[in-house]
Amino acid sequence: MPTREQRERRAQDQQDRLKSIGIPTCPAVLAQLMGELRQPQVSGKRIAALIGRDVGLAALVVKSANTPFFGGGRRIASIDDAIRMLGFGTLANLVQEALLRSAIADPGAALERFWESSRYTAAASAMLARQTGIAHPETAYTFGLFHDCGIPLLVRRFTNYKTILAAANQATERCFTDVEDEALDTDHATIGYLLARSWGLTDAVCTGILCHHDYSVLATDAGLDTEAQTLIAINLVAEYVAGTHLRTRRDAEWDKGREVVGRFFGYTSTELDDLTDDLLYTLHRQHEDAVA
Repeated sequence: MPTREQRERRAQDQQDRLKSIGIPTCPAVLAQLMGELRQPQVSGKRIAALIGRDVGLAALVVKSANTPFFGGGRRIASIDDAIRMLGFGTLANLVQEALLRSAIADPGAALERFWESSRYTAAASAMLARQTGIAHPETAYTFGLFHDCGIPLLVRRFTNYKTILAAANQATERCFTDVEDEALDTDHATIGYLLARSWGLTDAVCTGILCHHDYSVLATDAGLDTEAQTLIAINLVAEYVAGTHLRTRRDAEWDKGREVVGRFFGYTSTELDDLTDDLLYTLHRQHEDAVA
C-alpha cells in the first residue's frame, strides 16, 4: 500500500495528464467567501451581500437551509436568516454544496442518487462529530460531501467507469482505489484530492480524501495528520449509516474498515454497533420529519 507521501506525489504527477477529466476550478464566489470567513472580524452583511450577488446560488442555499438537516422546523427565508440561525460554518457548507453540484452537473449522467448519498453521508458525519466532539461538525460535513466527488467526474470521462465502480464496490480483499487504478491508472480519491486542493479546502480534508479507502492510515504510526485520520474514520461510519438508511449500503467497505475504525475510536464492537444504530435512528427521524 503506498504511503501518504507517495499518494500525494503521484497525484501531483498526474495533474497535467488528468486535464482531460475536466476538474472544475474553484468558483470565484467560494474563494471570496472563504477569504471573508478567514478575516478576524467576519461581517454578516458582507457575507450576505457576496452570496446575494448570485440569485440562483442564494435560492439554493436558502432551500437547503430549510431541509431537516439544518432548519429543524425553523423557517429560513433569506441569507440573513441562514447566517443568524445556522452560523457562518454551516452557511459555508451550504454554499460549497450548491457550487459543487453546479460544477459537476452533467445532463447526461443520473447523479441524483450520488448527491443523495453524499448529502446523507455528510449529515451523518456532522452528527457524529457533534455527538462525540472528536471533530468540527462543519469540517466533517465538508469531508462527507467532497470525499467521493471524483466519482461523477470519472463517470463523465470514461464510458466504462460504472462497470469499474461496480467491481470496486464488490471487492472484498483489494483496496477500492486499487481496482480503479488497475483499469484507469487513476482513481476517484486522487481526482477528489486534486479538486479539493484547487478549491482551497484544508490540508486535513484534502489528505483525508486522498487516503479515505486506505484504512491502514488509521494506525497510530501511519504518519497521517490526526485530523485527517479522524475525518476518514468518521466518514466510514457515516457512509455505512447513510447507505443503510438509503438501502444502498456497501458492506465490502464496512467489512474492510470497521475493525480498524473501532480501534481508532477506542470502541468495542458492541459500542460501535450502538453508535451506528443511534445515528441511523436520528436519520430516520429527520426523514420522517421531512415527509410529515
